[in-house]
Amino acid sequence: MTYKLQCLKTGDLIDDDYTLHYTENALLRAVYDQPFQLQKAEGVWKYLSWLPVSKANDYVAGTVTYKADELGHAMGLSNLWVTYHGYWPEKGGLCPTGSFKDMEAVPTIQRLRDHSAKGLICASAGNTARAFSHFCGLDNIPLIVIVGKDHADRLWALPENSAESVRLVVVEDGDYYDAKTVAKGIAAQLPGWQMEGSVHNVARRDGIGSLIVDAAMAIGTLPDHYFQGIGGGPGPIGIHEMAVRLIDEGLFEGPAPRQHLSQNVEHHPIHKAWQAGRDHLIASDFPSEDVEVYSDYLMNKGPAYGQVGAVHDILKDSKGQTYIVERQDAMAARELIESIEGIDIMTPGGVAAASLQQALVSGDVKADDCIVLNISGGGTQRLKEDVETHLIEPWMKVKKATGVASILKALEE
Repeated sequence: MTYKLQCLKTGDLIDDDYTLHYTENALLRAVYDQPFQLQKAEGVWKYLSWLPVSKANDYVAGTVTYKADELGHAMGLSNLWVTYHGYWPEKGGLCPTGSFKDMEAVPTIQRLRDHSAKGLICASAGNTARAFSHFCGLDNIPLIVIVGKDHADRLWALPENSAESVRLVVVEDGDYYDAKTVAKGIAAQLPGWQMEGSVHNVARRDGIGSLIVDAAMAIGTLPDHYFQGIGGGPGPIGIHEMAVRLIDEGLFEGPAPRQHLSQNVEHHPIHKAWQAGRDHLIASDFPSEDVEVYSDYLMNKGPAYGQVGAVHDILKDSKGQTYIVERQDAMAARELIESIEGIDIMTPGGVAAASLQQALVSGDVKADDCIVLNISGGGTQRLKEDVETHLIEPWMKVKKATGVASILKALEE
């Protein structure tokens, strides 16, 4: 391996064994010991030098970066760039299941192979589960994927993916948080299996972080600002880490782009904590009861905010900002993008675009600043018009209170 993992609290360097945790309340970060070399490859594999794997595999996912002149004009911006992640044949879209989670899954399954894992356990609100189901299915890696009651219909597969190695579990009385709880419960009792890891998975963070390398190379400089809707946090953290690598390597001048992170108005724990000047979350940052939000992809009851190296730290380091977005503003921004670009996008892109409009009005960004807007998912409606997808049928339906025991029993049979 040409990298080690560094604890961001202690500074210790350790060998990787698909390691997710080392010190309480701190992330690990991959530290690469070879000079960066751009590869002649597609998608994330162009940036293999900064991925925590032994080699590239045969699967492709990546960013399409382009200057969005017409959209920028409509928004009052002269230097707007889009990083698009999804299905879009005319633009050469490289995320086959429709979101940037594909860029996290591709290096993760290679990391699993490098460390001889028996299988993978993943909890998701839909996009992550679909990405891992696709690539684990193609690679025949055993996968247990756990979703809440409202998200099973997001688990569709492309014709080339039989998904025979995928076991889908639906928590009938639970949400994404409950799915994560069940996943952690079974992982603790299945030796050799790995949790996918979310923000603690350096392959996920560096996979998605490659979008800022792609953007910087397309633009010719690091942007002034980066906008994304945020749920758990792996994306913005990985992007900031990768921007810092570019600067430290001398490939681009700093500073790292200002991070602008947006959430739903009904559920915005990261925004509450950041605006209050706190480096940790508290109970009152979360709604006291279940709420309905515009973009449930961004609703996470346990985001990575207060750990060393997590969202608070990257906001502080980049002099970033957070936003809350009303439903009607996100819908209007999404409709604007779709009408101009001619491709459907997922709800997080609408939330991010609406926050960009807020930032322009408030003066947080200037009309001539170089701005990257992350359209983190799109093209799924178009894909379903072009390709006959099929739903992945549940292997089991469980209750959150007994889900762990039910799954373990079924695996023994």
